[in-house]
Amino acid sequence: MSSYDLVIRNGTIVDGTRLPAFKADLAVKNGRIVRISGRIKSDRGRELDATGCYVAPGAIDLHCHYDAVSAVLDLRR
Repeated sequence: MSSYDLVIRNGTIVDGTRLPAFKADLAVKNGRIVRISGRIKSDRGRELDATGCYVAPGAIDLHCHYDAVSAVLDLRR
């Protein structure tokens, strides 16, 4: 059995390859995704239950240049 730092279980994986989303577990070790599989066995580390949640490793960039928030704050002065 392998050891991982984190296993995210039962998530809906959206990996950015344009393949359909699929249910799986995702394992992380030393800050990197090392395995995506239907059921990952692990003998230690943290586990998160992602049932009902999307897991999108590296596919979502939260950084943007959306300036509307600044405009709204300026109106409050």
